[in-house]
Amino acid sequence: MRYLILLLAISMVVTSCSTMKNTSSVSPAASTHTQKKPGSPEFIETISIKPSTGKEIIEVPLKKENAPLSGNVGDHSTIEFASPTLLKYAILMNAPVEELNNEKLIHFIDDWYGTKYRLGGEDKSGVDCSAFVQSFMLCLYGIGVPRTSKEQYLESDRIKKAELAEGDLVFFHTRGKGKSISHVGVYLRNNKFIHASSSGGVMISDLDESYFKQRYIASGRYKD
Repeated sequence: MRYLILLLAISMVVTSCSTMKNTSSVSPAASTHTQKKPGSPEFIETISIKPSTGKEIIEVPLKKENAPLSGNVGDHSTIEFASPTLLKYAILMNAPVEELNNEKLIHFIDDWYGTKYRLGGEDKSGVDCSAFVQSFMLCLYGIGVPRTSKEQYLESDRIKKAELAEGDLVFFHTRGKGKSISHVGVYLRNNKFIHASSSGGVMISDLDESYFKQRYIASGRYKD
């Protein structure tokens, strides 16, 4: 009798343990579904930043042919690997990364970008608008232009605003109510131009910004 009771107790314990195991276990499929793979890219809208042992890599989707410059691309099948520098200027110029294929231009802009403004200055310790244009035109296109914005205006060929292309000059009046030329920049693309601003140094601005829109006078082109 004692043997029978002991056997019954052992049977109850085994059954109890088996039930607990079944109710507390988590299926492998559910567990792996919620876990994130180490090293997987973090997506922020259409841009992902991948962990890297060396230089940071930023992935941006290529612009599809005839697609607008802004908005959702919607297709991640083709990825352009871009450095943070290239991505920065793609954003500043409102251009697809793959279209910024003039490395010399990007390097020149990045080399001067943020240089402080100094009236009469001609180097990276401080530069004014016309001296910056001088360096830009000579280094990138081999074109020598005069030293002052007024002379650059007088010696360039007039073109319409709608005809602006990379390397054309844009002229402004920035001193009081007068209409005389007092500021100059170099057109890049998509209404953007680069210039040495008295307030922010060498920077990229938009012709449609209210300040420049009100002060724009003319555009000029130098032939090779």
